[in-house]
Amino acid sequence: MFLRRITNCLILLTLIHLPHTGAENVFIAAEGKTVHLPCHSPPKDSVQVSVEWTKHSANNTTICKLVNQLTADCINHFKLNIESLTLSIENVKPSDSGYYSCKTSRIIPPPTLDNISNVTLNVETRPHLSLQLKNSSNATCVHLLCSLEGLTTERVNFTWSREGQYTTNAMNSELCLCKPDWSEGDIITCYASYSGTQTQQSILLSSQNPSEKAIGQLLIISCSAAAGLILCIILLVVICKCRKQDQHGSIVFTNKVYENFSFAMARQNTQPIDKPQPEECIYEN
Repeated sequence: MFLRRITNCLILLTLIHLPHTGAENVFIAAEGKTVHLPCHSPPKDSVQVSVEWTKHSANNTTICKLVNQLTADCINHFKLNIESLTLSIENVKPSDSGYYSCKTSRIIPPPTLDNISNVTLNVETRPHLSLQLKNSSNATCVHLLCSLEGLTTERVNFTWSREGQYTTNAMNSELCLCKPDWSEGDIITCYASYSGTQTQQSILLSSQNPSEKAIGQLLIISCSAAAGLILCIILLVVICKCRKQDQHGSIVFTNKVYENFSFAMARQNTQPIDKPQPEECIYEN
């Protein structure tokens, strides 16, 4: 009987001192949202309390600390509510997932009294929404496909809008429009809702499908390159015809302008050189 009482007391003490890691202390947040992690309340008779939030990992990191009763020192995108001691994480990322603990220490009145509570945060990665224009056998119709990476269509609600007006194809990841239901320059938007989060993607419609656009751009580039090559060849031929080299390696221009210029220069060089006048001699009688 005595041993049973001792065993029950030990079990009770163990349950009291074990950290609370039940479902109520596990928080799930979507990437990009703001999450608030609660901390236990300090003793009612506390006049001055120190608070420290820590993220447990290979190297335990102190992310928030109450310097005094009016100022909190936090890192990165963490904030501490001084009144409720709640830790707020803005624009949560998958790297924020982990095991957090809040430690409070009653400083005044003495003696010091410590208390620790633990919470777990799981951040769900935001799936990427893609909107694709599929090939259609009918030239007057467009076929759009909206999908979320990593999620099945059963877990996602899809809605569509054209120029801000919702269509009747709700709850469907595919949309097919035929003229006159769409026209050149229309903007079609796909909305995907999942787990309380909504994301969207838009596309601009045109009568020319992407494959035709790519072929057209390729033709333009090819024609430009061919025209440039032909122009270079013509320029080289003209230059080669305008000048030639004689056997001695000197350049002789066949162009009339250059021939006249060469003739004038040759004529100038062949003018007779004035002979020096004989010196006059003065003979004395």
